[in-house]
Amino acid sequence: MIVHLFEDQKFVDITIENFENVSVGLNRYIVFSNNQELKYVSREEQTLILPNSSYKLDLDVIYKDCQLLIIHFLSPIKLYILKNKPPHIKVIWSVWGSDAYDHFSDQNFFEPLTNNVRRRRSLFKLVKFSYLYVFYHLVRYRVKPLAKELKLLQLVNYVITVFPYEFNIIKKEFSLDAEYIDYNYGVNKFNSFSNIPLGDLILIGNSATYSNNHLDVFNIIKDTNKKVIVPLSYGAYDYKKYKELVISEGMRIFRKSFTAIEEFLPLNDYRELTSSCNTVIMYHVRQQALGNVFMALFQGMRVFLNSKSLTYSYLKDKGMIVFDLKQDYELAGVELNEEQKRINKEIVLSLRSREVIKEKTKGIIDLYNSLIDNPD
Repeated sequence: MIVHLFEDQKFVDITIENFENVSVGLNRYIVFSNNQELKYVSREEQTLILPNSSYKLDLDVIYKDCQLLIIHFLSPIKLYILKNKPPHIKVIWSVWGSDAYDHFSDQNFFEPLTNNVRRRRSLFKLVKFSYLYVFYHLVRYRVKPLAKELKLLQLVNYVITVFPYEFNIIKKEFSLDAEYIDYNYGVNKFNSFSNIPLGDLILIGNSATYSNNHLDVFNIIKDTNKKVIVPLSYGAYDYKKYKELVISEGMRIFRKSFTAIEEFLPLNDYRELTSSCNTVIMYHVRQQALGNVFMALFQGMRVFLNSKSLTYSYLKDKGMIVFDLKQDYELAGVELNEEQKRINKEIVLSLRSREVIKEKTKGIIDLYNSLIDNPD
């Protein structure tokens, strides 16, 4: 059996759909939550909800009949489960982003204005790497923070990343002895909605996290006469303070042309929001919000990225028409022409259509079958 490990996240439903479409009854889906009523998961009848505490966890329930374990985002409780893995079970780590990048030794993901603010608010960073925090983490989760448990990553046999260019840098950072698997969740279902007219607003970022580099974006486009929308509904440990800072700076620079989105939006509502824009700016240095980027490209929006990012290099190499914010900022708010929209949409479908996701899911099932046929 293939056992999937999640928290209560939006990717659970689509993962169940993907795998049940090609392998009915072969998978067990476990969601760690201290609430029996889940917020983001609607397929509760197909999931097993377990307490989000290693002290209340029965490992036998997780590993019963398991031959392949898929860790969707490596959280502390999953690191504990990995630590106690039976030797015959193979492991896939599906990296979402922060579960890897937050533990990189070099945190060079921030532009100057953002980095200055981040340094001034670095108390948590100091605590995070203190002996006291390591002890707290060990007591609470029964594992140390990932940076202190890197040897456990040697138990990972396969790694999924959001796009292929990430694999080598993550493998090198953590000295992994693992193979790459090409898989994507396909949460956007790109062939399920048609062309829609666009507005002329500018959407900036995807969350209230420093890695969005909001302050640097604001500085670059400060002279725009377009309205800007900034999603800030979720973030990291101190996101509320950071959100307040972003709103304050946004109001100061753009005044009445600034709107912050502070509540979580379901996918259809988010699509409606983005359709009021013709420009999306995702100024991350590390991989983040690629699903949002693909959605924007599919809808025909002009997308600006950070030229330092692997995302920018990857999409340019694939032939996408995307823009370097520093160089092309004067085009913000200018809609793409129809030919540019067509090119981007066709490339998105070639990379993320339902048919492509189905074939990638079959690839994992083929891997599982090979493990059953040829056990070590």
